[in-house]
Amino acid sequence: MPSPHVVYALVAQLIEAAGVRGEDVTVYDVTGGRNIGDPIYKRVRANANANFQAVRFVVGVAPAGGRVAAEPDKASPIHFADPSLPVAYVPKCVTEAKYLINLALLRPHSMAGVTLTAKNHFGSVYFPDSGGFTPRPLHNFASRSRTAGSYNCLVDLIGHKQLGGKTLLYMLDGLYTGEHNEANVFRFASFGDHWAASLFASQDPVAIDSVGLDFLRSEPRATQVRGNADNYLHEAALASKPPSGTVYDPAQEGKPLASLGVHEHWNNAAGRQYSRNLGKSEGIELVTVARPGGVAAGSGKLSSIASARP
Repeated sequence: MPSPHVVYALVAQLIEAAGVRGEDVTVYDVTGGRNIGDPIYKRVRANANANFQAVRFVVGVAPAGGRVAAEPDKASPIHFADPSLPVAYVPKCVTEAKYLINLALLRPHSMAGVTLTAKNHFGSVYFPDSGGFTPRPLHNFASRSRTAGSYNCLVDLIGHKQLGGKTLLYMLDGLYTGEHNEANVFRFASFGDHWAASLFASQDPVAIDSVGLDFLRSEPRATQVRGNADNYLHEAALASKPPSGTVYDPAQEGKPLASLGVHEHWNNAAGRQYSRNLGKSEGIELVTVARPGGVAAGSGKLSSIASARP
């Protein structure tokens, strides 16, 4: 679950700063069996402004209390490059949207190694013959135990025109990071035993996940970040000619994906510098803005050049 105050701040920025009508804002996670909990829902609804009252909350199975049940859009399939995976569909709230903001967690994951903006779309898929709104058929195809240079389903999600193709901004909520997907939050030894207390933002889905992975992989208490957790980033950055040789074409339009962004790792955990930090013209640049009294990285902003390569 993301921090309620981060979700509220994002909604407030859309309504109060960008002038977006509340009825045009949807917060969603459609995975069946999950919910957008009261800490988030009630925090937004606590604002009496009519725009905050009009924000929609879409979930896989809607409980009583204002959430709306998701519907799949059968006109918007996701064709995974591995033929053993069935066709999935995105929810109508996504196809009806003009653009998306991908607000994900900075968190290790016991199966995938990390759960960042790419895996956040495990909450965007519907498999009609495999349980409905569930990512279960995808689990083995995003595992950190898969060999380097193998197909990864996350690339199809990043590259789908209704998902990554509509996303204007990618964010990672790293205020309080969980040890893994089923564990409690923990303080970062690499941040002087403080909470991570950081937010990351980028317009490049591969760059932001590359940086998120570096921070997590360099944290000794994040014990699940091992194996080939970065395999999907290599595949996505080189999607037109990936190491696996896979032809990624999630819309099945006969147009294989081009590079989806920039992937590289920083120079070291102390310097946290990428190519453009080191004066090169291409690559990732990590710009840190620490709040007064903050520690370590504080908040971060990423920028990158899409033509760069790992």
